[in-house]
Amino acid sequence: MKKIEGYVSKKAILFWLENYEALESGDVPYDAPPTNSGPKAFDGITGNYLNKVMLDQAIEKLPKLEKALVKARWVHKFAVKRTVTVLNITKELYYIRCKKAVDLIYNEINGERAAVKRLLEKIIK
Repeated sequence: MKKIEGYVSKKAILFWLENYEALESGDVPYDAPPTNSGPKAFDGITGNYLNKVMLDQAIEKLPKLEKALVKARWVHKFAVKRTVTVLNITKELYYIRCKKAVDLIYNEINGERAAVKRLLEKIIK
């Protein structure tokens, strides 16, 4: 598969969401693969910080319910039972909309690159 410059996979987005606290605090998540990101940036802005900024911007553009679910599930780490009760939704809808939120974040972060990736996948098949 051809690599697309600047493309972020859904797996990476889920990793960011699941490790949101580490992104927020500037730490490296405990289960992050070892990497060499080179020398420290002079301005103090790290790759993790940029990932958090992109993620936060994408979250802010989500529809109301998806935004509430992302913040409840990954940012504040509320229990599913508490979230579905407060939002008055079913557990099934909770998981459907969380998946939709990840898809929307993926499309927002990748923009045209997501469409190029889908096209490349169709061509290769």
